[in-house]
Amino acid sequence: MPATDVKFGISRVAGALLESVETTDKIEKKELRGSDGNVARVHAYNPTSSFNVKGHGTLTIVPGFGASGITNLSNASLTLIEEVKKGEKNDDFDDWEYSGTGYATAQSV
Repeated sequence: MPATDVKFGISRVAGALLESVETTDKIEKKELRGSDGNVARVHAYNPTSSFNVKGHGTLTIVPGFGASGITNLSNASLTLIEEVKKGEKNDDFDDWEYSGTGYATAQSV
């Protein structure tokens, strides 16, 4: 019987020359301590998802607001591509990398 609890390869980003895709879902918290010093109340807010994609070949992603190219990116009604790197070496293929943040409730201005 084939295993279905793990996957092999990249399925969250389209492209034939992808090296890796990493995402991190985060949330901020504010804690209120009671008179005994223990945490009595907690408020969770500002959910975000940071991402990093590496690959080779043609890249159409540019810094700024736009699509991350990642399907099922949690907490991402708005994505900001913060950094795009491109590399060339005389003994290897050209490569690129981009990273950014997905915001659940933000609007661009």
